Amino acid sequence: MPDRVMLVEDDRELRAFLVEVLSEYGFDTRGFPTADEALRALDGGEDADVVITDLILPGKRGHELLDELRRTRPELNVIVITAFGSIDSAIDLIKRGAYDYLAKPIKPDLLVLAVERALEENHLRREVARLGRAANTPLPGFISASRSMQGVFDLVRRGAVARHPVLITGETGTGKELVARALHVLSGREPFVPVNCGALPENLLESELFGHERGAFTGADRVKRGLFEAAGGGTLFLDEIGDLPLALQPKLLRALEDGEVRRVGAIAAMTVDVRIVAATNKDLEAEVAEGRFREDVLWRLNVFPIHLPPLRERPADIPLLAEHSLEESVRDLPSPHPVRIAPDAMALLTAYAWPGNVRELRNAVGRAVTMAATEDIRPEHLPEKVRREGAVASIIASSADRQLSLRELEQAYVTEILGRVGGNKSRAAEILGLDRKTLYRKLEQWGSA
Repeated sequence: MPDRVMLVEDDRELRAFLVEVLSEYGFDTRGFPTADEALRALDGGEDADVVITDLILPGKRGHELLDELRRTRPELNVIVITAFGSIDSAIDLIKRGAYDYLAKPIKPDLLVLAVERALEENHLRREVARLGRAANTPLPGFISASRSMQGVFDLVRRGAVARHPVLITGETGTGKELVARALHVLSGREPFVPVNCGALPENLLESELFGHERGAFTGADRVKRGLFEAAGGGTLFLDEIGDLPLALQPKLLRALEDGEVRRVGAIAAMTVDVRIVAATNKDLEAEVAEGRFREDVLWRLNVFPIHLPPLRERPADIPLLAEHSLEESVRDLPSPHPVRIAPDAMALLTAYAWPGNVRELRNAVGRAVTMAATEDIRPEHLPEKVRREGAVASIIASSADRQLSLRELEQAYVTEILGRVGGNKSRAAEILGLDRKTLYRKLEQWGSA
C-alpha cells in the first residue's frame, strides 16, 4: 500500500499541481482546501502518514492545524508551506513541532525529498513503537544487531553530551538525519532545526542561515532572524554540508570558532548558543583537494566524526530490517494477513549490495508484499535488480567456498538464471546479456540443451 499524504492548500491550481506531482512519485495523495475539511476526513476514518499544509488558510490557519495534529496525532510528521516573507513564522512552527517547511514557489524535487525524509523517520519510529522493542533499540529509530553499528551507537551517546561540532558521513540512505536527531534527543537541548545546504540558491541560503536586516537587499522590507538564531539553545543540523557555497564558508567558520553570526546588512555580530551537527555523503577531503571546500572549515566541523557504514558492510542487519519492513508493509494492506519471506528470497536480499541502503531495502520489501499473491514472498516478487545481482553474489560466494573454476562458475550462474525463469531460454539470454545462439551453444557444450 503506498504511503498516504494529506495536502492542505486553498489555492486550487497549486493544490492540483502538487497532488499530481506527489501522485506521480507513487504517494497516495489527497488534497483539501481547508484545515477543517482535512480534520473532518481524519475524524471520519481517513488516514495519513504525512500532512503538508499551507501556513495561510481560510478559517483555521496552518499553525492551528499543526497544534491540533500534535495534540491528537503526534505520530504524524507535518510539513509547512509558506511564502518567502513568512519564513520567520515557519521557523516558529518548527519549534512548535512541525517536521520541516518549504518556501513558495515550491520546487517539486524539494517537496518530494521532504516527504521522503518525513516518511523515513515516521516509518522507523512507528516500527519501534509498534513492535514494542523501544527498550531494546540502541537509539531512537535504529534497528541493528551488527557490531559496526554498535560502535556508532556508542559514539552517538558520547557525542550527545559534548558541545563540539559533529560531522556525520555516510552514503545516501544510511540514516544520517536519524543519527543527528538521536544526538539531539540525547543532548536534552531544544529546538532541533534542520536545513539542507544544497536545496537553496546561495543568495537565499545566506539569508536563511544568518538572517538579514531591513533594507539589506531589494525585497528585505523587515528584519529577519536566521536559522542560527532560531536554533538558539538547541541543535542546528546542516545537512548536505558539502554543498555549502564556498563564499558562505567563512561565515560558517566564524560561527564555529567564536559562536558569532552576523545578519546580512548588519554591522555588529551576535553570539548564539548553537550545537552544530553536519552531514554529508561526499568525501570532504577530496572536496578540499579540488578547491570546493575550505580545509579550516572541515577541521572545525570534524571535531567529533561519526561514519555510518553502508548496509552491504553489515549484512547481519539485512534480515532484521527486512522483517521489520515486512511487518509494516503488511499492516498497511487493505486486508492484513500473515506473510513471511521465504528462505531463498531472504538469501537474495542478504546477498544484494543495496546501493540505496536502508531506504532501498524498505522499498523493495514493500513492493514484494504488493506483488505476492500468497503468504510467502518468493524471489520472483523481488525487484529484478535484486534477483539478478543477489543471485550473482550468492553464487560467487558459494562457488568460492567450493573452489569452482571460472567455467564451472559460469555454468552454475546460467543454470541458476534458467531455473529462475522457468527454463525460458529467450528470457534467460536477455538477463544474461547474450544472444540466444550463444546461450544455446554453451548449453550444448555443457550437455544441458
